[in-house]
Amino acid sequence: MGFSESHKSFVRTARKRTPFGSNLKTMAQVEPLTSFLFNKWWKVDMLGLERIPDEGPALIVGNTSGILPWAGIMLAHALMNRKAFPRRINIACEMGWIEDERIHQLARELGFVPWSADNVKTLFAQGEIVAVFPEGVQGAVKPFSERYRLRDFDWTRVLPALEDKVPIIPMATLGAEESFPIVGNFEELARALNLPAFPITPFMPLLPFPFNMVSLPIKWKMRVLKAIDYKKTDDRNERYETAQTLAKEIEGEIQAELNRLLRTRIKAFL
Repeated sequence: MGFSESHKSFVRTARKRTPFGSNLKTMAQVEPLTSFLFNKWWKVDMLGLERIPDEGPALIVGNTSGILPWAGIMLAHALMNRKAFPRRINIACEMGWIEDERIHQLARELGFVPWSADNVKTLFAQGEIVAVFPEGVQGAVKPFSERYRLRDFDWTRVLPALEDKVPIIPMATLGAEESFPIVGNFEELARALNLPAFPITPFMPLLPFPFNMVSLPIKWKMRVLKAIDYKKTDDRNERYETAQTLAKEIEGEIQAELNRLLRTRIKAFL
């Protein structure tokens, strides 16, 4: 059975391209790989998809899962395969470091969007869902010993949703930081290669780049949490203050859920 037959509902909702090059054919070609990662390699246990609106714009805010936002890719796969009202996800992230035009184009066709407030607002205006990961590079390269200790969220990533009065939904991911264990960050080499970071992994002495970035088959737990209530205002200064407070609140909600999942994991071993 072809993709168009097995994903009829998704095809109907995602047939329309976004201004950033989202391509349904490319998504279909990559789906077997994302399905393998989701179901076989990381065996993702995901709950809370029903909290994502069936229609209209929304902002998903998650904790970082490596230099590439793998949590966003897994969410995109899950929402593509949601039985009731499947939807497309657009992952807004820094893409300026991707110099190869072919890779840049592929990323856009898969739903990656260069981060900017204007780009996010354009997607909101079209009723699209956007995922952001406000820990940024600092979250992606934190050492393994500090896994699941969230870095400060960048409040500007939630500001466009506040300005457009769009639902904001936190998402917690446990397992990703163990799948990509980081020992440190080779900053000098990252600058030389024009990369946002060059994570050092336990495999780096044994395997050459990019094979040293191999992922371990650690089981993931992903939880989509309740939408955050926030004060809607047309006052610009008040919106900025609200965005800063809201970013901290979202960070706290995700951290609390990660702590709960960690406690549950420990109890399961006892």
